[in-house]
Amino acid sequence: MQEQVLAEEVIPNLVNETTNELLTTLPTHSEIKSAVFNLNKDSAPGPDGFGAFFLQTYWDIIQKELIDAVMQFFVSGWILPNYNANTLILIPKHQNVDCVEHHRPIAMENFKFKVISKLFLIG
Repeated sequence: MQEQVLAEEVIPNLVNETTNELLTTLPTHSEIKSAVFNLNKDSAPGPDGFGAFFLQTYWDIIQKELIDAVMQFFVSGWILPNYNANTLILIPKHQNVDCVEHHRPIAMENFKFKVISKLFLIG
């Protein structure tokens, strides 16, 4: 108990109750849908093989599962291990490359994680 009091004295409280409520509010289904449809449908799919084009095209079929997966993260704070998986790809800038500087790196991110990330920006 004494340690908790000491921590409260030393560590300032920077988030008031109103801000905390805003930060911990669960996203609505319409916010999740908005996040999905704000993704670039022409970008390459992530390591899971699904891209924004797939999510947007088949929204009527997959929306329940995707919303459930996103909500699970916001309710539990736990995310499936592969959700934040990325594949780093090096694309040659020109022919006959012989060093790393002659490549352009891109990261192919799992689109379910992109949806979750986008929700932080919407809120």
